[in-house]
Amino acid sequence: MTLKLINNLQKLGFTENEAKIYATLVCMKTATAREIYETSGVPRPKVYKVLRGMEEKGYVQITEGEPIHFSCIRPEELISRIRANFLLSLDETFCGLHALSLKMKPCLQENLQDWG
Repeated sequence: MTLKLINNLQKLGFTENEAKIYATLVCMKTATAREIYETSGVPRPKVYKVLRGMEEKGYVQITEGEPIHFSCIRPEELISRIRANFLLSLDETFCGLHALSLKMKPCLQENLQDWG
């Protein structure tokens, strides 16, 4: 696991601990919490909380049992989801900003008339 990979995952919205855990799970395929904290360097008390949060985001699957095992979604699926979410956000932002610009034109014209 490289620092550049961790940094790139953080640029995509992962926390540092999420990035370390995801990269670890990509390498290990499936692992227990103990194996994850020993390999990833994420402090043991934080591993379960981070994993549960990643499960809520859909990045990790949890297999109940003794012990519990964790696995990650395939990198192709992860990147596809991130890309789709990013493009949706870009589109929504563009539409929102465009709508604001249309609303602002009448306001600016009214203000200019008041000043003149």
